[in-house]
Amino acid sequence: MAPGDPLSLTEQQLIEDFKVNTVGALTSAQQVIPDMVERRQGTLFFTGGGIALIPNPLYASLSIGKAATHSLALSMAETLPPYGISVGQALIADHVKKGTFYDPDRIADVY
Repeated sequence: MAPGDPLSLTEQQLIEDFKVNTVGALTSAQQVIPDMVERRQGTLFFTGGGIALIPNPLYASLSIGKAATHSLALSMAETLPPYGISVGQALIADHVKKGTFYDPDRIADVY
């Protein structure tokens, strides 16, 4: 997670962050989708951040990547049901931190 507003963001930083945020999600999904299609059942679940919906200009690259991953999940949610595959996502709208509403143990329980 590299800070940077749209004026300081470099092409290379955006490309590298996009690989982690969005290409990584696509690659992971593509590893399991063929078996799910063959079984005609499965669930993909994406976790992202509220920054996907409300960008933070101080973290422009992260905002762009999370928005793209959100869009990828929505696209898969429209594409995969005919194959028996459900797609869901959770957007966590704050910092994950012990002892808060977004405590990692609480998040795990919700999942």
